Amino acid sequence: MRASMERALKQSYDRQEQCNQAHMYAHQEEMNNRYLDDCQRRLHDAWHAGQPFVADPPVVDYTTLPPYDGSVTYPTPPSHHSQWVDPHTIGSQQASQEGDQGSSSSGAFGFGGFAEMMTSIFGPPQPKYY
Repeated sequence: MRASMERALKQSYDRQEQCNQAHMYAHQEEMNNRYLDDCQRRLHDAWHAGQPFVADPPVVDYTTLPPYDGSVTYPTPPSHHSQWVDPHTIGSQQASQEGDQGSSSSGAFGFGGFAEMMTSIFGPPQPKYY
């Protein structure tokens, strides 16, 4: 009886291995097809934009690039986007508050004192990375 159980376990293991190999092959095909599709979309978008396009762009060797010196700056939005507050109404509220009152509370929520404290600790605000 023990031999038959071992034989059944081995057959079960072999069947599972065959299924895994079949799924692995299908998964690899899917990855290859997605890569080719992404390349075609990229080339098509570049063609529509009138940009020169390369079928397979050269690989960048990042070890040979010079170190980042901070000379490149990217545009940052004028106000932080919030899912609760409309950024366009914040600007108009700030302008009206600055004209109405000269207190230390600034912004839509009155975090002026907090902002001054954080500026004194960490320095002026830096551009955001998003």
